[in-house]
Amino acid sequence: MTTNKQLVLFGESFSPWTKKARWALEHCDLSYNYKEYTPTLSEPGLRLRLKQLTGSISVPLMFVDGKVIRGSWDIAHYANEAVGDGRLGILEQITQWNFLSEDALAEGRTRVVRCIRDNNQALEESLPSFVPNLLHRPMRFIARDAVKRLDKKYAGLVKPGSLRKALLQTRQGLSQSGGDYLLGTFSYADIAMAAVIEVIAPIAHVEPPLGTEIKQCWNNPKLAVEFKDLVDWRNRLASTASTSYSQFTPA
Repeated sequence: MTTNKQLVLFGESFSPWTKKARWALEHCDLSYNYKEYTPTLSEPGLRLRLKQLTGSISVPLMFVDGKVIRGSWDIAHYANEAVGDGRLGILEQITQWNFLSEDALAEGRTRVVRCIRDNNQALEESLPSFVPNLLHRPMRFIARDAVKRLDKKYAGLVKPGSLRKALLQTRQGLSQSGGDYLLGTFSYADIAMAAVIEVIAPIAHVEPPLGTEIKQCWNNPKLAVEFKDLVDWRNRLASTASTSYSQFTPA
């Protein structure tokens, strides 16, 4: 089933939250116009479109014929209702998996942000692409200030141990299901928890591409080894046509 409504999704290609939203929309065969959001640079235009001059702006968010839907969870709800066949599962039964995913990703995001903060090369890579290479080093302080503000914005959401808890419960859930789907059939629960793997061993295609040092910040080799079974599980979902989506397609 498709919808004739115009869907415009704003997100950050590297963000696991954006990945969850895009995966849910595409699994429901909903066409959308994707807009990459660049902090600071994209903010004024998005604020005008939202008619929101104050307060924080977070992506992903989606415009549906002028109406705004914020966050990957609510976007998944929209997609599931729009397609009408429940292919993302009964979301009321998936709420706890979504909570696990959100908490795990919050912890993962803070780890990544602090890794970039403490890595001069990563700070230079985080500068906008139009900044000449000659200015990268003298402009590190601008990048560091932006990263510190990002850390301050989200640090209060971190619940220590959430990432490991989510990985352990995913492992247990898959063991109990006896297959590759947490609830017996592919659902948003699998999307939510597979997205968590993106903060320890990311494979989704990102455009614009991340720099080498920033890529390293997204990887967590220790957890990737400890939870290799879950990395392999995510890889199977990514390589299977019926459960994959566009960011898992080789560029």
